[in-house]
Amino acid sequence: MIPIPEQYVVQKFYECVSYPSYNKFSKTYNGACPFCKEGNSFGKKTRFFYIVEKELAYCHNCGYSKKAFNFLVDVTGKSFPEIINEIKQGSFEVIKDTPKPTPTLPPTKSLPDDCINLSDDNQLKFHSNNPVVKICLDVIQSRKLNTAVNRPKTFYLSLIDKVHKNRLVLPFYDENGSIIFYQSRTLLPEDAKLRPKYLGKPGGTRSLYGIHNIDLTMDHVFIFEGPIDSYFIKNGLAVCGITEENNKDFNELQRQQIATLPTFTKVWCLDNQWSDNTSLKKSFLLADANEKVFIWPEELKRYKDINEYCIDKNINGIDPQFIVDNTFTGLKARIMLTNIKNNRS
Repeated sequence: MIPIPEQYVVQKFYECVSYPSYNKFSKTYNGACPFCKEGNSFGKKTRFFYIVEKELAYCHNCGYSKKAFNFLVDVTGKSFPEIINEIKQGSFEVIKDTPKPTPTLPPTKSLPDDCINLSDDNQLKFHSNNPVVKICLDVIQSRKLNTAVNRPKTFYLSLIDKVHKNRLVLPFYDENGSIIFYQSRTLLPEDAKLRPKYLGKPGGTRSLYGIHNIDLTMDHVFIFEGPIDSYFIKNGLAVCGITEENNKDFNELQRQQIATLPTFTKVWCLDNQWSDNTSLKKSFLLADANEKVFIWPEELKRYKDINEYCIDKNINGIDPQFIVDNTFTGLKARIMLTNIKNNRS
C-alpha cells in the first residue's frame, strides 16, 4: 500500500468534518464527528480528532476509531482504489483554521429511512427473498432477542439508509412508549470492517433503554452498557456506552430519566470482569464510588456477557435475585475484583 500523505488526509478532514481546526502544539485536527453528529451537541462541542502521529481518527462521543485509510473510505464514501488514484494524481493544499460554517442540523427522524418492521408479517412476506433480511432474522432468533423478557416491541432493518443500511435497528422508547432514540448493530462482515459495531441515531440524544418498561413492584433496576444485555432481565436499563469516569456515564436526558426512579436500588451489570479489561477497570471505579456492582462468579467466567450466558442456557432471561445475590460495593467489591484481577488466566 502506498503511503498516505498527511496533506491528503487533512484535505479530506477539512472537506468532510464540520468545524475543523488545528492544534499546532498537539499536532491534532479537531471537528464535529461526521458519523454520529454528536447528538444535540452538534455545533457546540467538537469531539472528533485526527491524531497525525498515530494516523488515527477517533470520536470521543460514539467511539469511532479507525486508521487513516479506513477513515478516508468511511468519510468520503470512495473505494480504496479511488483513493489511491487520487493520491497518485493530486497535489494537496490545506487551509488551516478556516472560519466555522453555520451548522446544518440533521433532520430528526424516529427511525432510519424506509425501515422494515420485522414483526410485520406483510412486510416480511414482501422481503422474504432478501438475503440481508434473512441474515437479520437469523441473528435475532439465534441470539434470542425475539423472546427476551425485556425486549423492545419490535426490531427494524433499513436497506437504503445512508448511515444505518443493512444493520439491525434497536429502538429505544420514552416513558410513553414512543421511539426516542435508536442504535444499529452490524450484520454483514464487510460492514463490520468499515464501521463501528454500534451506531447511534444521527443528531439524536442517547436515551436509557428500558425506561418504558419499568416494573414498579420490583426493588431494583439493572444498568447495562448496551441494550441487548438489558433485554434479558426485568427492569434492565442500558446507557449505550460507559466511560472511565463515574460522573460521565449519563447524559442530561439519562440523568433526568434515572431521577424518575428514586425508590429503586441501582445495580451496575457490566460485561464479565474475568475476561473484559474495561469492565474490570470500570467495576473498580464504581465500587470505590460506593455504587453497587454485579460481580461475575468464577463459575461463569467463560461467558462474555449476559446475552451469551442466556443463549448457552437457552433461557429468555435471568432471575433478578441472582444478580442481587452477586452484587457488592465498597471494600468488599474491591477485594473480590482484586481476586479476579490476580487470578485471570
